[in-house]
Amino acid sequence: MDHDARNVLSSHKSAITRFLRVDIGVLLLLTLQAAAADSSGTNDLEEIVVTAQKTGAASVQKTPIAVSAFSSADLKNTLTTDIKDLALATPNLSISQVGSSAAIYIRGVGTNNIFVGSDPDVTTQVDGVYMARPNAQFNDFLDVDRVEVLRGPQGTLYGRNAVGGTINVISKQPSDTFVGQQELTVGNFAMVQEQAYVSGPLIPGTLQASFAINYLRHDAYQQNIAPGGNDIDNANHGGFRGQLRWAPAENIDATTRFDWTAGRENVENDDNLLAPVANAPLANSVIGSNSKVAVGLPQHGTTNDWGISEDIDWHLNSNLMLKSITAYRNNHFDELIGTDATELKFSSIIEEELERETTQEFNLQANYTNFEGVAGLYYFHDTDQALAYLVETPSPLVPSSPPGTFIAQATPAISSDAEAAFAQGTYHVTPTVDVTLGYRYTLERKHMDQDFAKSLIFPSGPFEIPGYPFIAHLSRDFHGSTPKFGIDWNVSNDAMLYFSVTRGYKSGGLNYGADTLAAASFEPETITSYELGAKTQWFDHRLRLNVTGFKYDYKNLQVESLISPAVVAIGNAATATAKGLEVEISAKPTPNWQFTGNLTLLDATYSSFPDAAVAAGLVPYVESLPQYNATTGTFNASGNRLSAAPRVTTFLAMQRSWDLNRGDSIYARAEYYWQGRVYYDPTNVDVQSQGPYGLINAFVGYNTANGLWRVQLWGKNLADKSYVISAVANGLGPSGLVGAPRTFGVRLTRNF
Repeated sequence: MDHDARNVLSSHKSAITRFLRVDIGVLLLLTLQAAAADSSGTNDLEEIVVTAQKTGAASVQKTPIAVSAFSSADLKNTLTTDIKDLALATPNLSISQVGSSAAIYIRGVGTNNIFVGSDPDVTTQVDGVYMARPNAQFNDFLDVDRVEVLRGPQGTLYGRNAVGGTINVISKQPSDTFVGQQELTVGNFAMVQEQAYVSGPLIPGTLQASFAINYLRHDAYQQNIAPGGNDIDNANHGGFRGQLRWAPAENIDATTRFDWTAGRENVENDDNLLAPVANAPLANSVIGSNSKVAVGLPQHGTTNDWGISEDIDWHLNSNLMLKSITAYRNNHFDELIGTDATELKFSSIIEEELERETTQEFNLQANYTNFEGVAGLYYFHDTDQALAYLVETPSPLVPSSPPGTFIAQATPAISSDAEAAFAQGTYHVTPTVDVTLGYRYTLERKHMDQDFAKSLIFPSGPFEIPGYPFIAHLSRDFHGSTPKFGIDWNVSNDAMLYFSVTRGYKSGGLNYGADTLAAASFEPETITSYELGAKTQWFDHRLRLNVTGFKYDYKNLQVESLISPAVVAIGNAATATAKGLEVEISAKPTPNWQFTGNLTLLDATYSSFPDAAVAAGLVPYVESLPQYNATTGTFNASGNRLSAAPRVTTFLAMQRSWDLNRGDSIYARAEYYWQGRVYYDPTNVDVQSQGPYGLINAFVGYNTANGLWRVQLWGKNLADKSYVISAVANGLGPSGLVGAPRTFGVRLTRNF
């Protein structure tokens, strides 16, 4: 552990221990004090409603789960354009990427296994539609009303693969009055983003529509100094989104949604070398830089994602509503990337994936005086065809170079079917005490047709490596139960104390890179979560303080290791545990000042993981350690920290507004984020980690009195801090992906 994180953790160790031993007395004192301060005064802090419980809208402060919600105004004030921008302000949320795909972690629960045959640990839902492939999770926000980040297992209501949590993106409803907005953002790196939104009635009171468009481009963030390579990490993508809302009767509301996003960009793929390697002076010269790489091969990727859905609400009576969400999505991407992170042009890989998915959910929502609940059925089907094509070229500069051109090609075709039935209800035992019970059962089947070939190409002709091609047809059935029990006590209108026990379930999977039946599948993983929290408001709602403590028992954790290009090991760690504390605060001491912040403490470790696979590039860094077994090539990671799980993070934002004489207004906002050391491999070697760092953002805006015009100046990572957000060691040495450099610019908004 790094020195700074150790000092911070030690200073709080006693408090954490008491809290995680469920010291209810502390939280009772907190909530009772808030009750004593209860007042009927005006709520100066913005009150955001969420639909996280699927039984209708409720205030965040009245929702007994750990949830961070961001309104449309929040997103605009901070130029939050996709889920990556949520990470700073959301407790225990880390977002990385593999190529052009998202790798999302909440409270240390997540995965870098984003490939075909596997599933994310944190689900993303857009208007109730599950985005199955991580490649689609980075789509830009369009016509968004709010974003909800639900922390902790959400298996009962959201089903499979929500072991870490769920991110809900909720669109603006089409309006029955004509409204519109156009935004133009320009910045350094020749950045230009155009977004426009229009909504209004086609048949007043019966049929409304909305349409939004988006396009973003900027030059590459990283200059490639290697001959033959191209600059990387640029942006060049866009799309549109439309909605058609039809209310043929007072009790029926149907919304059709359709969207399309496409891009062609020079993808970044862990191209920043983290430690010197032999015979690569250019790559070695830019270690530690967030603006230069030395990759000898050109890299590019294309994406194409589109979908359509139908959302129907049928109010059977004043207490019951039947809801149906039907959706179809089509996702395609392909990438050409170098995998050695050097100028040596040793290895490259082509990846392509085409996924089609169909989902259907029916649920019945009930709202009575003493009870509200939801029961439903869910169906998911997808087909996924993929290609992974690796080439390694013989080179006298690479000691591990093959004698001839090495080619590995995997062409798996995988299909998945899942059905689930679920129910969750809350009974108001007394006017202030509620009890919640829920249960979900999921049954799923996965099938893979695998064709994996390896060969060496010599001037005299090809040589097929013995044992290849590996051809297999494999089917697996999985099932999971995800119950929930919760109790909450509304001590007053301004204080709530809650406790819950929930279970999360992530589907088992099939390994697209497997070349043996034994390695071709892996088991489901489960989490049992114990959570205790308090949500309080003080001083006439000018201060909001929420505290959450949790403990996880994690079994059969799925861990992926990229041993070398085209060699992927996916195994189930025996057990892991996580416990932590999250403190969120919002304050508005005067009408013009607002403060928000959070502090998280997290202890997430592998309880038992004796046989962790070791990537080829990490062997020199672990072979002298007693945990390394040279005979098996494995590492005893028991007791080590989970990936992407910093012990300490903190975020603080200050915002000041001024009202001008003519009714115009201006605002200024400053943000600071800090996190402790984070590891990206079960071995926890420093070379594949990121030490403590801080980020500074700032925003200044001017609004006209009539609300028609807005100008914003913005800057992110103003100190131009270089930091790593993911790391691998499947190339010639450890390499990583760095966060965005300093960016700044101006945004002009016109409302009409």
